[in-house]
Amino acid sequence: MHIKKNMFENIFNTVIDAKGKTKDNIKTEIDITLFCYRKNIELIYVGSRVTKPKANFVLDKNAQLLIYQWLKNLCFPDGPASNISRLVNLEDCRLYGIKSHDYYVFMQTLISVAYWDLLPKEI
Repeated sequence: MHIKKNMFENIFNTVIDAKGKTKDNIKTEIDITLFCYRKNIELIYVGSRVTKPKANFVLDKNAQLLIYQWLKNLCFPDGPASNISRLVNLEDCRLYGIKSHDYYVFMQTLISVAYWDLLPKEI
């Protein structure tokens, strides 16, 4: 079950671009520059500063808010997913108190439905 939790957190936080929780950082960009040829995501050097461009799989703020609002309005009948809407805090745009069965529901059904229209089709 911890594998599903870790996978969900890595995917969700990377696509949402959560500060400090994403796996898309400057070290990964350096590795991509060394091992792959992708001009659209290479690091940008301006003087002594290094910045990384946003990847095409990162959602903008409006799309992030749409995801959280969709989760807040989501209703399930009785069962392991019946309390998912209570885990969403719209003011902070965060998920709180997720249990292992919630991770299971997210990974099995909700993650593909949530990102269906928001991510580019080539992803």
